[in-house]
Amino acid sequence: MKKEKNGKRAQETRLSMLRTPAVGLDLGEEFSVATMYSSLGEISERFNFSMDDEGYTLFSSRIPKEARIGYEASMMAYSVNRRLRTMGYQNITVAHPKELALIVRSKKKNDRADSEKIARLLFMDMLPESHLLTREEQILRDLLIQRVKLGVEITRTKNSITSYLKREDVYPTLPKTDSNFSGVRREAIRAVRFGDDRDLVLKIMMEKLTFYEERCTPLEERIMALVMDNDDVRLLMTIPGVDYYLASLLSSYVRDVNRFPTIDHLASFFGIIPESGDSANVKRRGRMSKDGPSIARWTLGIMTDTVMHWNPHLHHYYAHQKERTRSGKRAHILTMKKLLRMIYHVLKTREHWRWENEALTNKKLEDLEKGGGGGVA
Repeated sequence: MKKEKNGKRAQETRLSMLRTPAVGLDLGEEFSVATMYSSLGEISERFNFSMDDEGYTLFSSRIPKEARIGYEASMMAYSVNRRLRTMGYQNITVAHPKELALIVRSKKKNDRADSEKIARLLFMDMLPESHLLTREEQILRDLLIQRVKLGVEITRTKNSITSYLKREDVYPTLPKTDSNFSGVRREAIRAVRFGDDRDLVLKIMMEKLTFYEERCTPLEERIMALVMDNDDVRLLMTIPGVDYYLASLLSSYVRDVNRFPTIDHLASFFGIIPESGDSANVKRRGRMSKDGPSIARWTLGIMTDTVMHWNPHLHHYYAHQKERTRSGKRAHILTMKKLLRMIYHVLKTREHWRWENEALTNKKLEDLEKGGGGGVA
């Protein structure tokens, strides 16, 4: 009886939405095109408007506040979303670019035609939705991505220094330590003297490395302050090998795990499922789709490597898959998917990692709280 009532309520809500005007926007940096379908399914408005105060005023005068508005996710999506919501438009759908392209692919393509297609799909409640980040989520993501980019530059600079020292036959003379850039080795590198312009080259490379590393500190402190009370981050930190940074980065892409009905939906979002080309009884599986965000996939790959180092069960799974598939790359992708399945379970059930080291988790959380306390307010 309760299910029937919920079904009726959902149907009534959908019918009510279908009776609401639907507006499709084709966004541009200077001008955009709006097409509105009336409640009768007819085009009642179509006009261009500039992306400034004057243009938005025109838009507001011709489009009712109760209208449903849809447009494709693009560089302009966030700024337009904020502006429209400030103006009182609340029923906004941002379309997934790839899925939208599959639906509306045609030979006729221009701004007016695109806005009409979006309006028609929105009117029929068939517009594939893409999720926008909140302002807070967007800022945290920006901080995390900047930290990733700094990490890439640091690694690149370290590799350049190592290659340079090897080329000049100095690398073998450096002190043997666990880290290639330990404090002792850095001092030894700074003490190297060639007696010519190579001294200047090496000095600049070392200063460049120091510059990038110093930029990491304020970013890390701010990230720790923002994620200190994030329950998902704390749950992921119960996994040995996963610190606040990896946990924050992965969590920023997963966001609310309940928006993924199954693990396959989450794996598809990360782009680690194979492309398929099924026909009748024939099933064809291709390479990894790589549909999702590349940084999210990179994060999961790094996390897989670190967790494998700590977890013999996951390492054994990787070794088994490598022997079975005769491919280390294929085995790594399968291990990424297995780890993602475990993470999905952790976030869904809100249970700690099965092989958690409680002492290590407590140490990581203490460090997070100490570091987060020093962040910028």
